[in-house]
Amino acid sequence: MKLDLPPLKPRALAVRAIPDAAPDLSRALDLPADRRALGIVTATSDDALFTALDQGTKASPAEVVYTKSFYAGAGHASGPLSGECIGIYAARDPAEIDAALAACLEYLETEAWFYGIALAGAAAPVAIYPHVVASVGRHLSALAGVPVGRPVAYLIAPPLESIVGLDAACKAARVRVTKWFGPPTETNFGGAYLAGDLPACEAAARAFADAIVDACRAPLRADPRAPRDRPPTAAVPPPPSVQGEFRALATGERFAAKPDHLTHLQDDSSLVPKTEPRIVARGKLDLLQSSLLDAQVTADADGARALVGELGEILELARALVGAEVTGRALPPPVLWGMSGVEIRDATHHTRELYGIPFMYPDVRQGPVVAKLALARAVAREAEVAMLAAFPPSGGLPTAPPGRPDLAESLNRISSALYLLSVRYVAGAYGEPRRPRGPVRGWKPPPRNPP
Repeated sequence: MKLDLPPLKPRALAVRAIPDAAPDLSRALDLPADRRALGIVTATSDDALFTALDQGTKASPAEVVYTKSFYAGAGHASGPLSGECIGIYAARDPAEIDAALAACLEYLETEAWFYGIALAGAAAPVAIYPHVVASVGRHLSALAGVPVGRPVAYLIAPPLESIVGLDAACKAARVRVTKWFGPPTETNFGGAYLAGDLPACEAAARAFADAIVDACRAPLRADPRAPRDRPPTAAVPPPPSVQGEFRALATGERFAAKPDHLTHLQDDSSLVPKTEPRIVARGKLDLLQSSLLDAQVTADADGARALVGELGEILELARALVGAEVTGRALPPPVLWGMSGVEIRDATHHTRELYGIPFMYPDVRQGPVVAKLALARAVAREAEVAMLAAFPPSGGLPTAPPGRPDLAESLNRISSALYLLSVRYVAGAYGEPRRPRGPVRGWKPPPRNPP
């Protein structure tokens, strides 16, 4: 999320990697025995670096093991390479450190920065950090107390401004404070982490910035009811005076009755357009469940009772996916028929050894069961793509993990599982005779009414 205010870009000042930390240093940092490779970075802005460090945990198994802001900020640094803060990664090997540092530094340069608000008569602007992380990694997840992959508004400003801005943010959107930084911090600022859906976090961040812009225009105006000189530059459109139980998440607009073109993201206070990517993904999950049920009916008519039960397990997983997406709860790693997701994927790569069936293209001679399984698999792959679009990686890096890796993984394994069931059916694993293994060039179905 970008605001129409001058950016105050941070800079990394020093970056170093230690392939194998000394035993005494490892003990001082309380490192696990298998994590002795270190990556160290200092920068001119603490909150920007802390956000960027989180990005590194999405690109690498490396963990953030130490962060610290320096007293009084970058303007009083202890040396030219000190800046305002330090962050340290620990990992199993230098390659993991390199990946984490690369993602961190790119995010620091392209995504995370303070904004400056000019103040009459002041030599320097008021610096604020109304930053939204669309999908937190392991570092910010632990600090903010939210699951990995959830949005967070990271709001920081000078002491008075942080209080005024936080009040406005909490009133502007359906968010909650998960951690408050009471002023003064080490750098004499204040702020908070706010949790909520992505549109709510973005609305809160804009309201935070707007309130501080207003405070900077008239710092000594004590009466908040006094008219403003002009509307805020980054304001969310003010909600109409209409009262009602239904509320648009993005704008705060209220309705006496739910408009047909909006739908619930979670409840009556979180209405979103039906083109919202999460709503599109939910539609794909509905279609997946219907396709699985259709395949079950076809398998039942064919007498493949064991296949009906195995499809039932996939259907239960698809329904659990819906609940996990709506509530934000993490979905456990998928297990189907006693097989883990890794085992299912491995089996699809070794179907010749396991079932005597090479890579298989569905064929008309294999009958309606295989056709229904192939269709359900195609729908599962569509649902996976829709879920990746609904929860994209943070920072705009196409190779970074998705915002909800648990949902994407389960859908990927459902696709693999459906292919595996097709192979097993063709191999005769459900009591029926083996079916033809694949298309035969030039084959045509027999005439319906032979002479």
